[in-house]
Amino acid sequence: MQILRTSLLTAAFASLASAQSSTVFSVDWHSPTLAMPDSATFTPITQGDILAPAAGVPMLGPLGTPAIAVTHGLGGLGLFPGCVGAGPGSACPVEVDAFSFGMDEWVQPNGIAPGTFLWSVDTMATGFGPGLPGISSEAAVGDGAADVFFHYSPLAPAPLPPGIPVGHRGLYDGNGLVSGSGFSYPGFGLIEPCAPIPAPVNPGDNLDAFDELQPGVVGGPVSYFSLDAAFIDPVSGIPNSGSAAFHGFNGGDVLKSTAGLAPVLWAAAPLLGLDLVGGPGSDDLDALCLRDNGDGFFLQSNQPYDWLGGTRDMLLFSVRRGSAVIGMPDSIFGIPIEEGDILTTPLPTVFGGVSPFPGIFVAAENLGLTTVRSGTALGNTGDDMDALDFTRGYHSDCDGDGMDDTLAIALGIVVDANMNGIPDSCEGVVPCTPLPNSTGFPTVMTGVFTGSPGTGFHLEASSGPPAQFGFFLIGTGITAPGLMIGSGRLCLDTTGGNLIARYNLAGGVMNSIGIFDAFGVLQNAVGTSTVGSGFDVPNPIPAPIGGSIMVGQTWNFQLWHRDVPMTSNFSNALTVTF
Repeated sequence: MQILRTSLLTAAFASLASAQSSTVFSVDWHSPTLAMPDSATFTPITQGDILAPAAGVPMLGPLGTPAIAVTHGLGGLGLFPGCVGAGPGSACPVEVDAFSFGMDEWVQPNGIAPGTFLWSVDTMATGFGPGLPGISSEAAVGDGAADVFFHYSPLAPAPLPPGIPVGHRGLYDGNGLVSGSGFSYPGFGLIEPCAPIPAPVNPGDNLDAFDELQPGVVGGPVSYFSLDAAFIDPVSGIPNSGSAAFHGFNGGDVLKSTAGLAPVLWAAAPLLGLDLVGGPGSDDLDALCLRDNGDGFFLQSNQPYDWLGGTRDMLLFSVRRGSAVIGMPDSIFGIPIEEGDILTTPLPTVFGGVSPFPGIFVAAENLGLTTVRSGTALGNTGDDMDALDFTRGYHSDCDGDGMDDTLAIALGIVVDANMNGIPDSCEGVVPCTPLPNSTGFPTVMTGVFTGSPGTGFHLEASSGPPAQFGFFLIGTGITAPGLMIGSGRLCLDTTGGNLIARYNLAGGVMNSIGIFDAFGVLQNAVGTSTVGSGFDVPNPIPAPIGGSIMVGQTWNFQLWHRDVPMTSNFSNALTVTF
């Protein structure tokens, strides 16, 4: 059954990869998604399973529970016992800390073939430096641990010592819904938020491994991964799961599994400069970016970029907080190693190496991660990098400007007024800018198709005043800068014969009315609207429209809500073609 499941999902990735990237990930043993039935076969998810978004690629939410792409057991990573059904907080010995298909893009010096590092952080990370949404903004509302981030300005050629952060932004979101910081971007279907609490069970998910294959590339039968050490986490005081020792390995080892057989040692920790201080098991490899040269054996890099000749393997990684190697001088710069650094195999003394420990390839500060080394850490540890990848391909370019949409938004080249991660030009959004409400931020509304295009549509607003009610409007026209009403702007057009109504389901069901929760989020009360649903309750500004949404029609939406003290306000407006 497990072999069949892996084969089916691999086939699904094969058909998917012809047009877009394939994205896989895992969650750690504290995550509430564990033991939930996956969306493909309804098999309970474990901390050793490699997952994929239910829709195949990250999308705006709401989303289904992820699917198991590579099972931890027979037909996958070859890890036993199965641990199927073990819930969050169960330190089951299949915990996977890092994962790669071994087909990551070759990292080359910027200017020759520039690319982008992608990474995730754990629940305790706070981040610093420019970028919205970034680690700082998402961690402040508990939405950082399930996200994947990227640097939106080019890095200088590595190796890079500590420097000024170039700026980073969220690329993938945990649940794909609007976060507490007011932003939304494509997600995985994980559970958020996740407040940083020192307990075996977390309220949300922590993304613990990540790998993304470029268009046209499909993960084969070979998997590379690292298991978990057993030492005590210095922040939470909770021991790690010890899955590595259970299977006869160390937490700093890189393992290899072929066609679902039991894993074998591929790169021993000492070859990476690990386990040299505290002995076997004293270091934990926590993130992995790997490109096997194809000979099936590990031949470590002696100096950066010697992997480009194809004779050596590229292996970049990080180590978990509490690892004995943290604070030791790296072999390239001779500066203390931190848990957020992107590391590479030790630089030999013949090439100028100054220690037997890993070399710092990209210091954490460049990515906007806090460190003790720079004085930006809030405690005695910096931000922990949980997962790592490298890419040179586009994630999306809906407007055809030759630049990844997320990057173009981050650089301000295109407008994303509704902050949903999609250029407004791709959505027909009129730039009618919403005004701040009583929280000090504008109310942000997003609309997400939840079924095949035109069959389901979910409306949601965030950054609104908690406990205040509002309702969604639908209209035939849209304008800018809009009509001032109360403390906001009505962007739906009331002139030239255009009409507005309160948006409800057919029959007058008042599903459009909702109340902002404690996080400032308000959703369409029934979750989705479908083709054929109507809008027949009048709004007093013009006469009611009446009727139903049909395929091919274009409609405009906006949220009108109560605000304090004794006023009202509006969100941004959306133009949607069904």
